[in-house]
Amino acid sequence: MKKLIFTLTLFLSTQFFAQDYRIAHKLISDKSVKLKYEFSISFPVIKDFKDNITSMNLYNRFITTKAESIRDTFNLWMRDWDTTSISEMRSYYEAGDSVFYASNSLISVLFYENWYFSGAAHPNNSNFSVNYDLENHRELGLNDLLQPGWENKISEICIREITKQKQEWGIEPSEWLTEGAGPRAENFKVYNTAKSGLIITFQTYQVGSYVEGPSEVFIDYEEIKSLIKPGSILAFVK
Repeated sequence: MKKLIFTLTLFLSTQFFAQDYRIAHKLISDKSVKLKYEFSISFPVIKDFKDNITSMNLYNRFITTKAESIRDTFNLWMRDWDTTSISEMRSYYEAGDSVFYASNSLISVLFYENWYFSGAAHPNNSNFSVNYDLENHRELGLNDLLQPGWENKISEICIREITKQKQEWGIEPSEWLTEGAGPRAENFKVYNTAKSGLIITFQTYQVGSYVEGPSEVFIDYEEIKSLIKPGSILAFVK
């Protein structure tokens, strides 16, 4: 199996977690000699949250179920995949995680996925995030954190910042950018909360070509303070 090297974002180095629990990383792995595939996913679980055992258990159940669902879906794909391919490279799926923020009320995780179906031209990669409200026991989207109409401002910032990134790389922005970072909520489904701002991740092919890979935009809370819902969990991220 091809092994991923996960590069933690620079923003992580500035995070100081303040939580009454510790984080451990659990691994689920699977493989089939007959179907010629390997699978692995790493995800963070909460340990020793003595003051809130209920939140710990509910979060751990949620994140474990999510990982198991990904494994089960991949296994189903492999049952129908052509295993008679002359390709010597086995199919695989692997995912790793980075915890961007952790407090007694919120945990924010970014997952890095990489997979390959035997016989395909090249591997693929993607991302997904989990922002889990430990107080209300549910996953949060940006609609839960920001005022209605937030899509316009977030889109404006992201297009501005990615345009700068592309110009630094000598790449001319295309319609991929205006489409993939346009003012629609589904374009910003992969996000993370950090101590001083939001991190928006755009998946490979979303705002650029395959060779450009994923893109990331950091948005300081100061720039969007008027968008933050009063009383939302984001108003208390410190």
